[in-house]
Amino acid sequence: MRALAFASLSCSLAVVSCTDDLDAPYNYQPGTDSDSSADTGDGLMIDCSALAQAAVGASYSRTITATGGEAPYEFAATPLPVGLVVDASTGTVSGVPTQPGTVTVMVTVTDATADTVSESCELPVGNQFAVDPLALDTMPYCLSGADTLLDHVAEGTGDGTPVTCDTPAGNGNGKLPAGVSIDPESCAPVGTITDTRLGTWAFIVRGTQSGAEVLIPYCVTNDTPATGTFDIEVEHGGVADRELVPLTRTFNPDGSLMVGGQDDPRFEITGDACDANFCSYGYNFFVNASPFDANTLSLAPDDLLQDDADQPIGFFHNLSISGPVVPDAFNRRPWVVNVDLDYCISADADECDNAVIPDNANGFLQFSIIMVPQPS
Repeated sequence: MRALAFASLSCSLAVVSCTDDLDAPYNYQPGTDSDSSADTGDGLMIDCSALAQAAVGASYSRTITATGGEAPYEFAATPLPVGLVVDASTGTVSGVPTQPGTVTVMVTVTDATADTVSESCELPVGNQFAVDPLALDTMPYCLSGADTLLDHVAEGTGDGTPVTCDTPAGNGNGKLPAGVSIDPESCAPVGTITDTRLGTWAFIVRGTQSGAEVLIPYCVTNDTPATGTFDIEVEHGGVADRELVPLTRTFNPDGSLMVGGQDDPRFEITGDACDANFCSYGYNFFVNASPFDANTLSLAPDDLLQDDADQPIGFFHNLSISGPVVPDAFNRRPWVVNVDLDYCISADADECDNAVIPDNANGFLQFSIIMVPQPS
């Protein structure tokens, strides 16, 4: 009778269960505690390895992930670098940092059952993406050939992601010659100049990394004048034969602008179009978009040139730019001006009238001016 009573008891206890493997009264085995039956078997964990390098001024978006526990999760992260916030429902940390340094962030995740786990994660913020400026005595003050923006990225700046390059349009950014473009990945000029104009084109290349931008001047040159055109020589900075070298000047960001004049630079255009008794000359010029309009640029003074026998052989002119304080958009960055010059020399005065110079010009120069803010 005691055996039967024991068998009945074994099937009524909450902590045991029956089995058919053994005859009663031995057919019992340990049961499962009711408090842990809802456990998924996987502990709640945080993975913050996605919090890669950030940089001041660069757009940032990285997502902290959670595993285990029971979704959905709620995320918290404090303190975050200034300029960044965390999305509580997705774990995405985003924004634009404003201060460099490494911040130790305490990340906390809470799951649907109110289980909570925290982990300490480091989030480094580097200095703003920048390029090392060229030395002010660099002549010309621009990158050319195989030298590119990527070669001048300042050490310890940016977030390490790829840099892409382009040529921004608009005031102060210059222009590329026909046939040339900038490769967005290598940041190098590609193509061949198809413009027959002699001279150097200066233009601004923009490097972009995670939304942060840098600007640096580039130059490309056509050193072969078209057959039969006039000889053109330019002197500036006290050095002759600089028709292919852009004029580079610094400016005071807080002062009015004055560049050139008094034979610096001086342009001389010579040829055999004049006769012994009479020589007429003329020129047209076009200034690309810059912080100032064409009214601020002058080619005066100009006058005839004569050889040792006092025979007319051509003419000369100067170049100057004057204007008010440089606008805020340009006063802390390099900017460029391109001047297209068309020249006429003739023994017939009518041929060098401004209205017909485009038809009769036989000298063509692309001249560039690169403006650099004075070091602060």
